[in-house]
Amino acid sequence: MSHITFPGFECDPPDTDSHPELMEITQDFDHHSVTDLTSSIKDAMEEMDVAGRVNPGDRILVGAGSRGIAQIVPLLREVCAYLRELQAEPFILGAMGSHGGGSCTGQREILTSLGITEEKVGAPVETSTEVECVGRTSLGRKIYCDPQAIAADGVLVVNRIKPHTSATGGVQSGIIKMLVVGLGHQEGAESFHQTHPPELTQHLCEMGEVIAAHIPLLGGIAVIENAYKEVYSLHGVSSDTLEDRERELLRLATELMPTLPFEFAHSLIVKTAGKNYSGTGMDTNVIGRIRVPDVPETPPFIRKLAALDLSEESHGNATGVGLADFITRRFAQKIDLHATYVNTFASTLISRAMMPMIMRADRDAIWAAIRSDNRVPEETLKLALIDNTLQLQSLWVTPALYEDAREYNRITVTGRKGRLRFDHSGDMICPPR
Repeated sequence: MSHITFPGFECDPPDTDSHPELMEITQDFDHHSVTDLTSSIKDAMEEMDVAGRVNPGDRILVGAGSRGIAQIVPLLREVCAYLRELQAEPFILGAMGSHGGGSCTGQREILTSLGITEEKVGAPVETSTEVECVGRTSLGRKIYCDPQAIAADGVLVVNRIKPHTSATGGVQSGIIKMLVVGLGHQEGAESFHQTHPPELTQHLCEMGEVIAAHIPLLGGIAVIENAYKEVYSLHGVSSDTLEDRERELLRLATELMPTLPFEFAHSLIVKTAGKNYSGTGMDTNVIGRIRVPDVPETPPFIRKLAALDLSEESHGNATGVGLADFITRRFAQKIDLHATYVNTFASTLISRAMMPMIMRADRDAIWAAIRSDNRVPEETLKLALIDNTLQLQSLWVTPALYEDAREYNRITVTGRKGRLRFDHSGDMICPPR
């Protein structure tokens, strides 16, 4: 692993009493969630008529990715149990494109960290980097697929549907993307991303149609999550309705997605970035930073962004670190350059892996974000502190930013307030007090 060992720059932060006052607010999103996974999986399977298309003894490939999908282990376990009831022989195949450094070992480490093991899902778990070229797009780009998917008696993928961090069309992250990028491994990821972001959806659907014609595709289990990272609903998407159903489900996922309750902030402090929160470590749909040539940024507009740590679940993959202006030495020392660069080269969006300024500790990174924005007076400073970009039900904001946030009717003030505190090393002690 190629790790960074920079010491980090030490800023000149103010005394504790000079740090801005923060107040905690909560956001109330849709609380609906699935309570009976067994019944929901059965309904999804019946929606695809899996029982009528699977014979005893059939080897069924179940695609599983690298995302931290809500209840992914019990979901896969229920899918495999249903297939075994049909006397089929399911097996899990890692379908995660260039993640895990593009290697079988890296993929297995990610699956294991998510709890996806044979003991827990009740089926063999395999990884592979082998692919076959199954066709070309109208632009001449090669389309790849794992030979195990071609040779299987049936293919069923399980993936969350949500807005993509680069694509902007009606089909983004979901079943089709797992077929194209997941089962296409490193080569599939690179081929898919050799397209300008506004055209990714068209490219994705074209590639998915070719792959679906070359494998015995049963369909996919589409997972929709609510803003609390719970399973909101499960849907069986059959192979002959992929594109239409994905467009419909993406609209639902977008409506449920958590967002920040403001359109502008001087500073945003993200306590932890990581692949388990977003493919870009910090979801571009949340922070408004796209960093894609010729693609305009979207609200909220954040002037300065500091990311304080990289999640252990990322296994050193810091793709998206370039979306920040400042990171801590702790964050930098966790970066595996190989894993980060493999993933970033596959996406072609190399600016997202460019290194921000590295600060010694949390206090330095936070104060650098504040100080570098022309020293905005405390009474008008609009700053927010969030845990990550996936879980936004609770956040801390300055009084000036609260005045903007209160316009959202889902906001509640908890009554907790205080100033940021740091230990002797300069790392943040939470919550503020």
